[in-house]
Amino acid sequence: MSLTDWIYDLFGSLNGLLAVLLAAAVFSGLYIYSASRLLGARKDSLSRIRQSLSLYTKLAGPLSTMIDHPGRSAVPEEQLIRLLQECKTADRLTHELHGQIDIFLSDRDESRLMMLYKQLNREINHLVQERDELVKRLEQPGWGMGLWLLLKPAIPALSLAAAIVWTANLVQGLQEHQGWTNPYVWCLWLSNMIATVSFYRLLMDSRKKSHGLIYILLHLLIAALALLNLVWAEASPYVLTTQILLYIAGFRFTVTRRRRERPYAGHPELLDQFVQQPGTAQTGGDPASPDEEGGR
Repeated sequence: MSLTDWIYDLFGSLNGLLAVLLAAAVFSGLYIYSASRLLGARKDSLSRIRQSLSLYTKLAGPLSTMIDHPGRSAVPEEQLIRLLQECKTADRLTHELHGQIDIFLSDRDESRLMMLYKQLNREINHLVQERDELVKRLEQPGWGMGLWLLLKPAIPALSLAAAIVWTANLVQGLQEHQGWTNPYVWCLWLSNMIATVSFYRLLMDSRKKSHGLIYILLHLLIAALALLNLVWAEASPYVLTTQILLYIAGFRFTVTRRRRERPYAGHPELLDQFVQQPGTAQTGGDPASPDEEGGR
């Protein structure tokens, strides 16, 4: 059998071979581009962690000195203020630490240094743990993680291929009798496209863990519901309705109040409430005990 006969038997025609080669070239290009973007994002995340750790550790030393040796003479005030202002420029600055720094800068009360120091240590420990995990993932990935890092760059290409297939099915359905007015054709296409987008976001979003378990479950359900379209196309309107309801439910279940908006110890909102409470600013001694009241 000649090569031409083998090509015609396998691909049907030379055009079929060219289509396969073009698809392989597009897939390879998307894979290489996605892999480079993911690697760049990991390195950028590692760089931002190191930048924040550098600023935090510069502040941790003077704060520890001021706590161990009370008094402004231990560390110059100008140095402390400069380090605090530099920490506000950290790439991974959290709302909690930002709030503690602003409170101290507003009143310069040294009694808040311990609270600020504890929050700073929590941030340092968290970033160190995150840095170690990221470095291990980049340099010494395990078997499962290595396989996932190998397959993840292919997800954009697979999502694009799925979108092309759903669109081709839509075009084929529209060419049938009264296809433009058939709601099942449009619902099937829209439902599959929504599932593809959810599938892409579920696997490619690097911050899905921070969003919570509900975020993952919602996208997983939206993508899994589209499997019904493969076995029962007439169910597409019901599947689409359920997917839209799940998307709407996501706005309700995944919206959380920002940590900076919630009062914490030392927050001005709590301090104001404490001052306004009656009996909190007693000038006398301790309240009389029941025995003392009984003896009066």
